[in-house]
Amino acid sequence: MTSEQLEQLKRFESLPDDCIVRDPVAALLLDTSVWTLRRNNPVPKIQISARCYGRRAGDLRRKIRGETNPA
Repeated sequence: MTSEQLEQLKRFESLPDDCIVRDPVAALLLDTSVWTLRRNNPVPKIQISARCYGRRAGDLRRKIRGETNPA
């Protein structure tokens, strides 16, 4: 885990719901690997750049709480 990822984990609860969290941090929050996150896609992904994806903080919070995400 990088220091940047650790800092994002510490600040996660204060992030707005529309904030995009990169996949490596999202995988840590969901206690899974990045590969599993991308294959199972438990929350909608957002393309940040040509090869970089992330997830909305609000979607991650709903998944962590066990709520279903709207389609």
